[in-house]
Amino acid sequence: MTRIINCDRCRLLGFSGLQMICKKGKRNFEAIPDENLDEELAKQIDCDEFISKYIEYPLEISGIKQPDNIGIRTDSFSAECGQLVKVRPVNEKYGNKTYLGIYLGDADIGLQISHNRTTKELAIHRHYNPAIFVPELKEIIYGAGSWWGKINSEEELKEISDNDIDNVWYVKLLKGE
Repeated sequence: MTRIINCDRCRLLGFSGLQMICKKGKRNFEAIPDENLDEELAKQIDCDEFISKYIEYPLEISGIKQPDNIGIRTDSFSAECGQLVKVRPVNEKYGNKTYLGIYLGDADIGLQISHNRTTKELAIHRHYNPAIFVPELKEIIYGAGSWWGKINSEEELKEISDNDIDNVWYVKLLKGE
């Protein structure tokens, strides 16, 4: 079935090296200058191979698969449930201070939904992140909003410094070092 579509919404749009390609060969982007590429991708075209990279409505749903696991999993590879950790929240309201925390496990911080085009089934997946209870704050701080690490010995019971953060490989990469 031919549909009027935009290539920028197509799952079959990809890259071969640095060149943008249509994986079904329906369009050729080689001769298009980079400054005109966004405009070209937004053009409406007829395409019988289009597969949207988004869930588009209306949908026929044959069922909903709920997550098998619970909202917090304590069998994590990050640390052991109940383990002491050091945590330095990123938010400025915590004053760049490092706190003593208790690792609770990986907590569900949101749901993601996917649609299987073949079975027409919706599937719900949990999105997990390390959860750390900080008694001094009476709050749970999440791994995505902090710098944290396990405490395995008394020597490790020190603050996470700016120098520690600056020496993380991906921070160095972002700073261009």
